Amino acid sequence: MSSLTNPKIFIAEDDDAILELLKIRLEDAGYETFHATDGLTAVSEIYKIAPDAVILDIGLPKLDGFGVLEQIRSTPRYWKTPVLMLTARHAAADVKRAIDAGAQDYLAKPFEVGELLVRLTRHLRGRARPANTP
Repeated sequence: MSSLTNPKIFIAEDDDAILELLKIRLEDAGYETFHATDGLTAVSEIYKIAPDAVILDIGLPKLDGFGVLEQIRSTPRYWKTPVLMLTARHAAADVKRAIDAGAQDYLAKPFEVGELLVRLTRHLRGRARPANTP
């Protein structure tokens, strides 16, 4: 687990504008961010970084978000790492599949960054969180 002042959040997102928005807002909120724009790189980097939480898009190239989620959930070290799905896919079957695979939350695009931050804080409760978060 990272320190209380700089929890590590990994973002797997292939849309550059959304990725940049997330990085800026999360860093402003006191999080340390890491990212990848494809699923294979995301899995590799998550294993290296050991983030406190993951924000995961479904529509990633090379390995989709479901594949990333299944890979990290197959490793005991990451069984309890909060994973928030952030995706344009919001069919009930996609939500069910993500939750069944181990995602803690599911947020459809377009989304409110404030709502994402509230959900992230909730999932990190009792874990690392930024010093400037109540």
